[in-house]
Amino acid sequence: MKNSLYIVPNLKKVTGGPITRINLFKKAFNKEGGQIIAEENKLKSIFQKRDMCYIESATNRIGLIDILPLFFLKFNSRKVIVFIRDIYIELFPEDYRGFRKNITYFLNKLSNFYLTWVSTSMVFPTLEMGEVFFQRNKFFPKRPFSDLPPGTHDITENVVLPDFTKKLGLLYLGSIDYKNSGFENFIAFAQKYRENYNFFVLSGALNINEIVQGTTLKASKIPRAEIAAFIQNNNIAYALHTRPRNMYDDLTFPIKVFDFLSFQLPFFTERHIPLANLLSNDYPLFASFDNLDQVHQKIQSIHPEEYMELLQSLKKIAINNTYDKRYKKLLEQ
Repeated sequence: MKNSLYIVPNLKKVTGGPITRINLFKKAFNKEGGQIIAEENKLKSIFQKRDMCYIESATNRIGLIDILPLFFLKFNSRKVIVFIRDIYIELFPEDYRGFRKNITYFLNKLSNFYLTWVSTSMVFPTLEMGEVFFQRNKFFPKRPFSDLPPGTHDITENVVLPDFTKKLGLLYLGSIDYKNSGFENFIAFAQKYRENYNFFVLSGALNINEIVQGTTLKASKIPRAEIAAFIQNNNIAYALHTRPRNMYDDLTFPIKVFDFLSFQLPFFTERHIPLANLLSNDYPLFASFDNLDQVHQKIQSIHPEEYMELLQSLKKIAINNTYDKRYKKLLEQ
């Protein structure tokens, strides 16, 4: 009996972090001879027996086409492991007021209930998210749960040290229009230290040029496969992960952090609980962006030898958190 990956969302309608995660799990399952169940073959999979089925729910909302296949998956699989990506509706129900948003809230709750009922166990980006999920949904069936964060991939083999005798580059990677992205902190840092560093933004945001207009920021949109070379060619030494601490972001992982690890690009970040667990409390680049001078002073104080030690530490963490490792963890569930 094969192991299967069941993909809830239509891949043509998914972007950003969810599509990255799904595609990399597809690669891991294909590598091990697993079956991929997606839009085109969901109904065909109904009567097939399987050892383990891992369900990527992504948006936490199933469609009509999923109801019957998931029902049969429950009874034709020895293990059914469901991934819940976020618990936004549990934490911020006040954001779902009004007729249309009430419908969204109800459908998401119903989907989460059905996904929980189908599962034999569940996984979340963090254990803490799983705890809150069941605390806020006491009428759901009880299931054992574990964590299954995003992973690293295409880890850069030989990272070239930046030239510390030249002006260093600092990078912002990812979304700029998410309300808690903290991008305004990056802009503030760039304005204050424009004479000290070169500032780069890599983002797929449609309004990127409008937002950076009148600043010294250099904005681009490039394929992920080209980012490692971009970092080297622009003498980028650090990334700034400016997302502030809040209840939601202390329960989940931003995928960009695993990109930083894959590129072995040291990054400054607030001490988010999942990141402290991943990087250890001794990670030297935890910082508050309420104190921009502290970040600047830390950059200036790091010598090439210390920087090299930091790269080696990040590579070790990257190797221990690949999607192949995530797949093996699923088999142990």
